[in-house]
Amino acid sequence: MLALSQSILNMASRCGHQVYLRYVKNIIISPGVAARKGSSVHAGVEHDYRHKVETGAYAPLDELLDVTNETFKKLITEEGVWLNKDEQADKNNILNTALTESLSSAGSYHENVAVKDDKVALIEKQLMADIGSGVEISGKPDVVVDGKLRDIKTGGKRWAKGREEEEIQPVVYRILIRENGYGDVGAEFCVLTNIKNGPKEDDCTWDAERKVCIDKREANTSPEYEQSVIARIQTVHQQFEAGIFPPAFPGSWWCSSLWCGYAGICKYFKGRKII
Repeated sequence: MLALSQSILNMASRCGHQVYLRYVKNIIISPGVAARKGSSVHAGVEHDYRHKVETGAYAPLDELLDVTNETFKKLITEEGVWLNKDEQADKNNILNTALTESLSSAGSYHENVAVKDDKVALIEKQLMADIGSGVEISGKPDVVVDGKLRDIKTGGKRWAKGREEEEIQPVVYRILIRENGYGDVGAEFCVLTNIKNGPKEDDCTWDAERKVCIDKREANTSPEYEQSVIARIQTVHQQFEAGIFPPAFPGSWWCSSLWCGYAGICKYFKGRKII
């Protein structure tokens, strides 16, 4: 069984059969435009932090925007992007908007967040660890800065209140960081949301020039929650070892041809009237 990465665990929480098609049958479908946007922003942010480590100063703004821009275009042209049937008719506009938002988010993070950071301990490093019972996990934490893990997210809609308490990603990353000798660190999310008309509530950093809302939210780091996440991971591992890959509940919004690129080849999708 392959090591359980954060992306596999997230996919398994939605649809085990998607994990089977992607990682067992090795049927690769390109990620959607939101994922391409997130990857390009992360590339710009990573360049910024590495510049800080190597030179003592953060990268010039135009330099990290070039990295963001080049990454987005390279991913689209060389690896592709999945668009549903409705999006395909408006492909150029959707991609241009996503690129603009990527540049806005990367620039806003640089000027409102990164430049205030001091000591960078870890940047986008692939880590692995055994959590017991032969279960191996893997992941690549975004950045550990000033003694805290920061998980950077992008999107077009602000997170609901309390969502940060239920995410398992920081738990997995904190275990990986600790087990690889980087210490027991705190954890937070930095959520970059592109909003045309500004946030409805005054509870975030609002970059009016770029129209980006920056939410910093503390992640759930309690020992009890970590144990519950470990139990969840071990159960997923046992299922997969037994060859059990349960499909998504058919009423789930992500079990739709508008959201899942595997819908056309999924045996659990055939015959459904609501797609």
